[in-house]
Amino acid sequence: MAAHANSQSAAMNTLKKRSDFLAVAKGGRVGRRAFVVQGLQHSAEAVPRIGYTVTKKTGNSVVRSRIKRRLRAAVAELSPAEIPKNADFVLVARDSALTLPFPNLVADLKSGLHQVLDPATPRGRGKPRKGNRQKQMHHRTGNRGKSS
Repeated sequence: MAAHANSQSAAMNTLKKRSDFLAVAKGGRVGRRAFVVQGLQHSAEAVPRIGYTVTKKTGNSVVRSRIKRRLRAAVAELSPAEIPKNADFVLVARDSALTLPFPNLVADLKSGLHQVLDPATPRGRGKPRKGNRQKQMHHRTGNRGKSS
């Protein structure tokens, strides 16, 4: 019975075009335990849309499909009032999207959708971790130029 009560939000429009995904990627970004929320506010009156990205790094096609179904189910749990209007969102899944308890997944989604549109939220990917990057570069170039 509870699934029918929230069936209105299950009809939330889905992003399908690559250009839409790229446009949303230029907006805000907020990290959560099981996914990264990307969001872009529109000035025009528009129905909210959502897209899902699950990369091959997360697993094979079976795993990726299960993650996508869990994310869709979490979005379906939200009432229309909990979804910000005039915005597009993309959920970029992480490995833990499969193992995080479902109520936590829904709670992270609720907070993330509103926070990503907040102008006070930092934009971009943040500062790169210099320590790890320098180690990688040193490791890659370490053996070059030596003749044995």
